[in-house]
Order: sequence, then structure tokens, then C-alpha cells
Amino acid sequence: MANRNTCPFGHLLKVTTPMAATVSLALSVLLAAQPAAPASQPEGPAPAPAADTASVPAPSSARPPEPRWRGTGLLATAGVLGGIGFGANLGRVIAASRLCQNLSYDNEAQSVSGFDQCAFGSAALGILAPIGLLSNTAAFAFAAGGGSMRGRWAAHRTAFGGERQQNAGLQIGLGAGIMTAGIVTYIGVRIASFADVLGFSTCNERSPIVDMAGGDLGGPEVVEGNVPEFRQCMGRRMSGYLAGIGIGQAMGVVGVGLLTHGAAYNRNLKLMRYITHNQLRLQPTLTFNYAGLTLSGRF
Repeated sequence: MANRNTCPFGHLLKVTTPMAATVSLALSVLLAAQPAAPASQPEGPAPAPAADTASVPAPSSARPPEPRWRGTGLLATAGVLGGIGFGANLGRVIAASRLCQNLSYDNEAQSVSGFDQCAFGSAALGILAPIGLLSNTAAFAFAAGGGSMRGRWAAHRTAFGGERQQNAGLQIGLGAGIMTAGIVTYIGVRIASFADVLGFSTCNERSPIVDMAGGDLGGPEVVEGNVPEFRQCMGRRMSGYLAGIGIGQAMGVVGVGLLTHGAAYNRNLKLMRYITHNQLRLQPTLTFNYAGLTLSGRF
């Protein structure tokens, strides 16, 4: 006969199984009612939320200092020297226009009097010529240096001072055009005046008063009639040549100032904006076995 209770604890299993189910159900209800435990976090303060580094402005330490020199003194000096040169050239023009006023024909000597001063110039022209040339040459150099320094200072003010951005392209184009035109005018007028002997060759060909080729001038009456026309022609042509030389020098001074200002402004504005965007900093580094500069920033 088979034994139905082969396990000695069979009667206990029948009693405890419903109780275990009841306890498990109660524990499930309690666990569901309690709030979930927070996830474990590392000790210390919570990390700050990530920020967009592209929108963070460069710190003040990353900005280059404002240039100490604004170029005002150099530009003022260029203006003074340019004014002296312009005044000297203007004096040459006035002197040249009156240079041949005393030219006349002497019937007794049957020759032209006052020819030497008209052809070779006066002492005023000899003194004013180097003054005008040296003054404008120095003004050209001072204008170039002052324009470059002023452009760098203006770029810093635009990049970090909130000033309106200047039209550097217009300054560069206008300055280059004026400077080139001035240099071409100066060189061209110099060559033409040298070839024409400040107008003497052309005027003597139109109204001959001096035999330059061994020909016949046509008699004393013809020469005497040519003197007034020669005098007027020399005054116009000589003063015109000297005026062209002075204008060419003045244009060169103004043009180089505009050109260097625009070029320096454009170059330094791009550089300063690049430094601001990338937060570049150049710091000295000194250790026991090394000395140098450290460049840091965003690359």
C-alpha cells in the first residue's frame, strides 16, 4: 500500500503556503507606496550646467591693452611740415609768374635785357625749392607713421570701445588712388619741366627772342615784338610746372596718410576680433630651467 505522506513536513507546507503569499503581497504594497530612493551622487557640490562656450565673451585679461600712442603728434607734425612745403611751393609759383616781368628789348644794344634772371631763376626760387622738397618728404614719412598708429588705436576702440566701424576699404582705395596720382603727377611734371627747361624751350620756339640753333630771328623789330609774348608764356608755363610739382607732393602726403590708416585699421581690427573670439593670452613663463612666453586660448 502506497504511502501518500512521503515527506514528513507535508502538512506544514499546506499551512504555510497561503501565509507566505499574504506576507509577500503586503510587502509589495508597502514598497510601492514608498518614494523611490534617489540615485547615488558623488560627494561635493553639484556640477554647473554646461554653457555654450562660443557665446561666452572673452575675459578682460584676453583683451590687448589700448595702444598708448594715437599718432596725433605725428599727424600734427605732418600737417605742419606739409603746410610749410605747400607754402614754399606756392611762393615758387608766385615768384615764377613774376620772374620775366623785367624782360625787355634794348634798342641801343639790340639785345634782350633781363634775360638771365628770366631763364635761370631768382634767389627766391633757389631757396624755396629745397624747403618745399624736404618739408614734403618729411611730411610724407610722418603721415605714414601717424596714419598707421591712428588706425591701430581706432581699431582697438571699435573692437572693445563700442565705436562705429569705419569703412577701411574706402580709406585704402581712396588713399592709394590719391597717393599714386600724386607720385605720378610729381614725376611726370618733373620730367616734363626738365625737358622743357621750365618752359623756356617751348616759349622761345613760339616767340623766339634768343637764337638757340644759329638761325635768323627776323630782325630787331621781330624780336622786340616777341618779348611780351615770351614774357607771358614763361610766366604761365613756369608757374604751371611748379604748381604741378607742389600739388603732386601734397597729394602724396594726404594719400599715404589715408592708405596707412585704412590698412592698419583693417589689419588690427581683424586681429583683435580673432583674439577676442579665441580668448588668446600671451603670458611670460619663468622657471628654474626655462624662460619664455606661453600662448593660451581656444583653438
